[in-house]
Amino acid sequence: MNRNVIVGSVLAAAALVVTSSFASGTGFAGWFKAFDKTLAPGEQYVHNITVRRYYNVSIRFQKENSSSYLSFDDSSSFVSLKDAAGNEVANATGVKNGRAYIAMSNVQLASVATVNAADISGYADVAGQLVNDTVLSFSGTSAYITVKVRYPAATMSGYVTDDLTGEPVSNVAIAAFDDGADANASAALQQTASDAAGMYAMSFDLTDSLAVDVYVDGYYSA
Repeated sequence: MNRNVIVGSVLAAAALVVTSSFASGTGFAGWFKAFDKTLAPGEQYVHNITVRRYYNVSIRFQKENSSSYLSFDDSSSFVSLKDAAGNEVANATGVKNGRAYIAMSNVQLASVATVNAADISGYADVAGQLVNDTVLSFSGTSAYITVKVRYPAATMSGYVTDDLTGEPVSNVAIAAFDDGADANASAALQQTASDAAGMYAMSFDLTDSLAVDVYVDGYYSA
């Protein structure tokens, strides 16, 4: 992948590798007030106008169901902003103090529809997360995009074998219940069955640690 280094005060301080090709034109639809003035007859009035064509965009990260921003450093993290057609608008490699930085024009920023993120310091990859007014905000020449992340699914797997012969046993029903729950009176959190090779696997979407009891159906467990 061809990546250009964009130099900017914020970007240089963060020491991040970013790519972005600045476009020209107007990226935000509608009229925005520049100033007001009452002109006197014959008056020759000069007033310069400053517009915000470029923004330092900070991509920030929060856990799902949390309003606190994460703080971590990860040079391998990769963030990609894409338009509605799935074309990449800009990207950044590396997160510093919980943020990735991209310098963008208003045209580019207005075209962003989704954000993707990978290798986010132990969190699950983010694919196609919508960028809307809820997660995009502005403060002067800074723009902020908040990305919600979650832990990867926790997994539990292994093989079911016969205690006497050591041979794999297929079609054994296996279920996980809350720690201490009555398996005959409670709903299982996850349930599966061993395959032809005796292998089983279950996954759990967790935000915190979970203690479980694992049961097999129809067999004593050694």
